[in-house]
Amino acid sequence: MSFDYQLSISKRRQSVAIKVTADGVKVFAPYGIDKLWLDAWLKSKSQWVESKKQSVSAQQQRIQAPFDSQQILIFGEQYKFECSQSRSYIDHDTQCVGLKTRAQPGSEGARKALFKLLNQTLLSYVTPVLAEYSQRMSSQYQELKIREYKRRWGSLSSNGTLALNSLLVGAPKWVIDYVVVHELAHYHVMAHNQAFWQIVAKHYPNYREAQAYLRHQGVRLQIEK
Repeated sequence: MSFDYQLSISKRRQSVAIKVTADGVKVFAPYGIDKLWLDAWLKSKSQWVESKKQSVSAQQQRIQAPFDSQQILIFGEQYKFECSQSRSYIDHDTQCVGLKTRAQPGSEGARKALFKLLNQTLLSYVTPVLAEYSQRMSSQYQELKIREYKRRWGSLSSNGTLALNSLLVGAPKWVIDYVVVHELAHYHVMAHNQAFWQIVAKHYPNYREAQAYLRHQGVRLQIEK
C-alpha cells in the first residue's frame, strides 16, 4: 500500500469511503469487508489520495501564522503583528497589532491572549451592526458569544444564543455583516429553505458574494495552533 491510513469499521456502514485531512488519511468501511478487496481498491485510489494530500497541505500553508510572519488579517487587511512590552492594542490607522503577554510567542497561552484581543475587536464592530439589523429585521437574540469554531461562522440557537466565530475579525466588514444577517434571519426561519433565503436576500442582496468569499477565502482566516 502506497499510503498510510487509519481504518474505521462500522456495522451500520454499507460502502467504503476515504477522508483526507491535515491529521492524515481515514478509511471508513463496513463490518466484514474483504481485506484483499479493500487493499486493491485503496491501491487504485493512491493517485487521488496523493492529490488530496497535496491540496490539504497547500491549504495549511495558507493559514495565518502571525507569531512567525509578523502579519495578521484584520477586517480583510494585512496588519503588522508584534509582541508589545507595554499593552495590547490594534491601531487601524497604522494597521498594526501589538500583543502584550507573558506567554512564549506562539505558545497556547500567547494564542489565547491574541484571541482575547481579537474577540474584543470583533465585538466592538458587531455590537452596533447587530443593533441595526436586529431592529431592521425584527429579530431578537438573548446572548452574544464570540469564540473560535472549527466548522461554522455563526449560529443562532433555539434559546436565543447568537454565536459568532472569532476568526471573522479577519474578514472584510461586508462579509461580517452578511454573517450577522444570516444568523438573525434564523430568528424567523431555522431551516435553510426558500423562505429563509428570501429574508437574507431582502436585507443583504449581495449575500452570494459574501458566501463565495467565505467558501474560497475562509481558510485564510484561520490562525495556526
